[in-house]
Amino acid sequence: MNTCASKSKRINNFKLAIILLSMMVFVISCKSSKDPAFSKTMDIPMGETSAQGSGDEVFDVVDEVPEFPGGMEGWNGFLRNNLTYPTLARQKGIEGTVYITFVVNKDGSVSDANILRGIGGGCDEESLRVIQSSPNWIPGKNKGEIVRTRMRLPVQYALGKKDKS
Repeated sequence: MNTCASKSKRINNFKLAIILLSMMVFVISCKSSKDPAFSKTMDIPMGETSAQGSGDEVFDVVDEVPEFPGGMEGWNGFLRNNLTYPTLARQKGIEGTVYITFVVNKDGSVSDANILRGIGGGCDEESLRVIQSSPNWIPGKNKGEIVRTRMRLPVQYALGKKDKS
């Protein structure tokens, strides 16, 4: 890959990371929302768990949300270094938002990653790949206890002006 193409790819990855970072902030800010439409994505009412009483509950709302190591700056760096706009999506001009859900376990590992709504062109698979390859997170807490926490993350794919021509 020549230097210009490599630089262009880094710039596009950086733009994508910034978009994802913004979306992550939005998701975290919505965690305390009582908006039923937000919780409908998994048919689990806000404030409840998906496995009542089993000891392995997955909480949708917690007192302290899971955090990526290094906070938002760490997340941004991870995305910048790992997320790639799929070639097929780029060739077909596919843009949009992939909605993904995953669980941050008590040990910080990520599991149960699924696409809630995809856009195709390899973007769905790329979103899953990046989430599944992430290092352990700092787990969420509820009432002082470390708990498994469901995260919902919109991953936006947008081509730059140069890519659209």
